[in-house]
Amino acid sequence: MKPPYSRSCSHAIALPALPVSRAVSRIVNVLVQSPGLSKEEIAERAFVGAATLSGGGYLKTMKEAGLIHVSGWARNASGGFTTPLYSAGKSADCARPQVTGHNRAAPGMLRLLEAVRDFGPLDYREAAKRAGLSPNTVKNAGYLELLVAQEKLHIDAWRRGRNGPMRPVYGFGPGAAAPRPPALTSAEKSKAHRWRKAAVAGSSSLAMQIRMAAGCRLRVSG
Repeated sequence: MKPPYSRSCSHAIALPALPVSRAVSRIVNVLVQSPGLSKEEIAERAFVGAATLSGGGYLKTMKEAGLIHVSGWARNASGGFTTPLYSAGKSADCARPQVTGHNRAAPGMLRLLEAVRDFGPLDYREAAKRAGLSPNTVKNAGYLELLVAQEKLHIDAWRRGRNGPMRPVYGFGPGAAAPRPPALTSAEKSKAHRWRKAAVAGSSSLAMQIRMAAGCRLRVSG
C-alpha cells in the first residue's frame, strides 16, 4: 500500500543488462510489478532488511547502476515530503516537492476540514471546538485560510464578533466567497456600545428585582 499524500513522477522500466544478486533481482521484480514503493515497503515485499537497503548501500548502488530511480515522494506525519518512493528502471530522480500553501497538509487541517464538512458552516472558534483543537492554534497557524486557498473550503458568510472584527464563516468545498461587510462607522460603534451597556444594566436591575422579591417572600413566610 502506498504511503498517503504521495507525489509521483513518471515511471521508467527500461533495465540495463547487468549481473545482479538474488536480493537485487527480487527488489527490481517487486518494483516492476508495483512502482512507487518506499524503502520499508520494498523490504517487506522483497524479503530484504530495511537496514540492509539503506545501511548496506543497496538502493544507492542500484540507482547508480540504473536499476531503480526515485519516482516520487510521500509525506510524513507533519505534512512534509521526506520519504522517497522508488520505481524500476533508469530515469532522472523526481525532485522533492517543496511544501507550500497550496500543498500543505497538516493533520490539524484534515480535522478542520472534516469538522466543517460534518457540522458547517462554522467560524474558526466553532471549527476548532469540533476538531478538538485550540482556537489560538487554528487562528495563528492559518489552517482555515490554507484550506480556502486549496479550494477545499470557502467563505460562506461573515459574522460580527461581540467585541471584535468580522469573522469569516467557512463552508465545505469550493465556492464563491461571500463579500466582507463594511466596517462599522464611529456612530454605529457608539450605538452598539450604548446598547450593550443598557442591556447589561437591564440584566443587573432585573437580577436585583428578583433577589428583592425572593427576600420579601422569605420575610413573609417567616
